[in-house]
Amino acid sequence: MLNIGIDFGSTYTSVSVYRPEIKQLEALTFNQDSPYVPSVAAYNGKKLEFGRSAKLHAGKRGVRVYKAFKMLLTETDEGRLRQRGYDADCPPARIAREFLEDLVRRVLARTGEERVAHLVVGAPEIWFQEVKTIAGRSVLRDICLEIPEIESVQVVSEPAAASAFFSYNYQAITGKAFDGNILLIDYGGGTLDITLTQVMAQTDGEGRQYMEIKVLESGGAGENVEGRIGKAGIVYMESVVAEAIRRAGLLADGREPETDGKFFQAVNALEDELQSRTEEIDEMFEDCGIDDLEELSEEFTAIEYRGEELSISYALLVEVYDAVIRDVFDGKMKEMIAFMQKRGIDYMNRLQDTFKIALVGGFGNFYLVKKQVMDLFQFTARDRRQSDIIKNKADCEKAISLGTALLASHVVGIRQTAPYSIGVFARGPSGEPCLDYAFRYKEEIEFDRAYFPVSAADGHRIVTFIASNAISQFVINMGHDERTAIIVPLKEEFKRRLENVVQNEYRTAVIGFSLDPSEVVSVHIREYDMLKDRVAEEDHVIELTRFSELFEMTKVIRLFAK
Repeated sequence: MLNIGIDFGSTYTSVSVYRPEIKQLEALTFNQDSPYVPSVAAYNGKKLEFGRSAKLHAGKRGVRVYKAFKMLLTETDEGRLRQRGYDADCPPARIAREFLEDLVRRVLARTGEERVAHLVVGAPEIWFQEVKTIAGRSVLRDICLEIPEIESVQVVSEPAAASAFFSYNYQAITGKAFDGNILLIDYGGGTLDITLTQVMAQTDGEGRQYMEIKVLESGGAGENVEGRIGKAGIVYMESVVAEAIRRAGLLADGREPETDGKFFQAVNALEDELQSRTEEIDEMFEDCGIDDLEELSEEFTAIEYRGEELSISYALLVEVYDAVIRDVFDGKMKEMIAFMQKRGIDYMNRLQDTFKIALVGGFGNFYLVKKQVMDLFQFTARDRRQSDIIKNKADCEKAISLGTALLASHVVGIRQTAPYSIGVFARGPSGEPCLDYAFRYKEEIEFDRAYFPVSAADGHRIVTFIASNAISQFVINMGHDERTAIIVPLKEEFKRRLENVVQNEYRTAVIGFSLDPSEVVSVHIREYDMLKDRVAEEDHVIELTRFSELFEMTKVIRLFAK
């Protein structure tokens, strides 16, 4: 059976495998020998099509095209879903599952295998840091487990997967485990994710690298952070096409181009040109620079729009980038730089080996994006901040996919530490808040093992009296600082489920928590016999697949004022 890693992107998805017999890591190719499958579905009322064939249906009469279904997996606002074209027959979860199912079956056909033993799929870092988006992991995990050909699934943070890939490369190139910080700049079609990770690694006796990866800071713009397509690759390409239409004189004064099927076909054509001619674009801008627009007046390409030919020059690529992308990108990068300065991270030392900068994502491979990063960090010829973490520059945009493949095949492993603290909340004798955690943030834990809250005072197990409704709130803390702790009230339905576990008047229960490999939380209710002073060996388990179904998310409050 096969182990695979998937980078399930908002605009493109890629799949990678590690072949242990030849110790080779590779991204699988599909249509047109490309590893990038458009994250697009098209529905004609009878059947769904996916990927490149679905993308070609954009704008056709009677065909509905679905995009951004990954980021809508936890959306409960029906109005917003309808606005994006989804309904009860085709909700985002169905589209995502059938898209991934189609992809997995293409992978199996491509490799000659029949089943997937282990799938690791990447998810946005915000799904690991925000209570209101934390359910995205469990929804994605369950969608993948519904695919008949898949045996087991693990959802991991995209920055963690990319950091694992770059750290693996570093060890392969230098013979040493990487120990330091990696600044990941993930610029895709609909989003910009900037993440600073800290990697602490060690190698076991069989040469496998195990690492603890901490996300120190994250930010950006677009779907992952703001819930909408941001000023990234898609908006840039649409803006280039719109400006080319204006300059061709195809619009009446003051009118904007109609974003219909013809428009998106032109955008798709420009995208193909930008992807297939990367080296040519690099050479042109390296030879001429990007400041003299007259010298860049040469035509880059001509694309068809409504029977007319649109000329797109190199100068136009620069002008639109400066108008649409540059300031947003610069602002978000400077926010991260301010954080690194505050933390004392020596990000400007060009000769060090403990700080690396990695550009990932499709738009991150565009020359103007790379140039802006090079200028911002004042790169020089002898700079080591990008050395020894990549063997092939083309692999940068596949870093998440390749990293998940390494994790799926257990070539590298991420140290199992708690992504947050979780426990129960009560009030002390004087009404003061009292926290009893089952496990704490970044504590080393075992997956699928129940942990029970212990008293900070004496270390004894806390017995929670279900019958007296003593437990009505859980506490989640996303960091070390107690000021970041929040109270999550339980819905009445969930409290009744807790109470129904214990019926005997001489028994109560102990409340515990566990995490599975995708960091999905389960609540463990273990009966406690008060007469015999004995805790039962078996648990009643309630998995928190969707926090919103069990918690009053609208009533989440901060435990301590900052």
